[in-house]
Formats: sequence, structure tokens, C-alpha cells
Amino acid sequence: MPPRTPNSPPPQGGEGEDFLEKGEEIVGDPIVPEETVAELQARIRRLEAALAHSDEQRAKSEEDASRLSAQAQSSMFTTNVTERFARKSDTGEDLWWYRIDLAPCGGIDIRVNGVQYVHGETYLFNTNLLRSVKEIISRTWGHEANIHGENENVYKRAQDRVLRGAGRR
Repeated sequence: MPPRTPNSPPPQGGEGEDFLEKGEEIVGDPIVPEETVAELQARIRRLEAALAHSDEQRAKSEEDASRLSAQAQSSMFTTNVTERFARKSDTGEDLWWYRIDLAPCGGIDIRVNGVQYVHGETYLFNTNLLRSVKEIISRTWGHEANIHGENENVYKRAQDRVLRGAGRR
């Protein structure tokens, strides 16, 4: 119904009756057959089971959301997060996704027990293998810093020492 100003007359037929066509009557809801007590109890059990299932799913979703939120917050404070929890294995071990990020002097891959892990790729590791791989990668970065003269002692004052022989003074 279009809006009208307060001074305009109401539509023909009075207020509220303009949506009905001439001769049309308001029809009530159709009669719904009543359910028996056993049918109602069965329906209640089904609805309670569906509610319990949705509560479990909601709890799982909230847990996942809080875990992902914690991961996102911790990643804000680190420069390059390269590991992420994947799942628990069938044997109960934790499995982790880890991206291999070697230093420039570290080559293109590392090998552990004859298995090649290429720089820039992401692999699934158990906890013990992840520790070994992270140590190897950490050592490549330490080697890179040592070779290219990263200044580890920024605030140490330089000393002008000259080695001289015993006879010269």
C-alpha cells in the first residue's frame, strides 16, 4: 500500500480492507491432525538428539576457532611462522606441517635418512623429525650469519689493538 499523507482520505472500503479483493474471504489455517502421545515422545527424542549433536558441533567449532585465533595472534608476533599443527596420527603422535626455509648458503635441499626435503616446500613431520629438521635449518641460518658478517656485537666498542714482537717497543 502506498504511503499517504495524514490529510488524504482513506482508501475506499476503509482502513485495512484494501488488500482483499471483492468477494474474497479470510480463510483460517487448515485443520492439523493431532499427534498421539507416542508420536510426540518420538519427535521429542529426535529433536533432543539433534540438539545434542548441534551442541557437540558448536563446541568443536568454538574449540577450533579459539585454536586458530591463538595461532593467528601468535603469528602476528613472529616474522615467519613455518610450522602448524596438522593432526594426531593413528598411533597418537602429533603431526605438523612445516615449510622448509633454508638460508641462501644452505643449498636447495636437506636430506634426513635419505629422504630429500626441498627448500620452499611444505611437508608433514612427526614431532621428533620436526625437531631435527628445524635444528638443521637453524644451523644453516647461523652459518649464513657467520659467513656474511652479521654484526652480533652491535654495541661492543671496537678496540685498536696491534700485535708487536717482543723486541719492538
